[in-house]
Amino acid sequence: MFRRKALALATLSTIVCSGAAVADDGFKSSKFLTYAADSQKSYINTSVLMATLIAAQNSKAQATCIGNCSGQYVSDGYQPVIEAMRKFPDHPPTGVILAVLQRACGSFAYR
Repeated sequence: MFRRKALALATLSTIVCSGAAVADDGFKSSKFLTYAADSQKSYINTSVLMATLIAAQNSKAQATCIGNCSGQYVSDGYQPVIEAMRKFPDHPPTGVILAVLQRACGSFAYR
């Protein structure tokens, strides 16, 4: 159990730290869409994992919903996310991913 939590926190820390560096560079969905499909899928998978870990600490129902959405989206290459990025090319990819998940599973605003 401890090992899984440590791995989850290490993964989350990596995402947050690398995400901040990417955000400083003005990383936009339009740039993300130029990446190979495998790279896109990997990036989205990592962001979904981050969202699931956060949700799991706050709302088990939301974490379950995100897991279900991810399972549905991964089979088609996360097309709902890709379509949203095409619609909002000037937004950061992680923000678009979170918006798609929030629309499907509810707000990430916890109290």
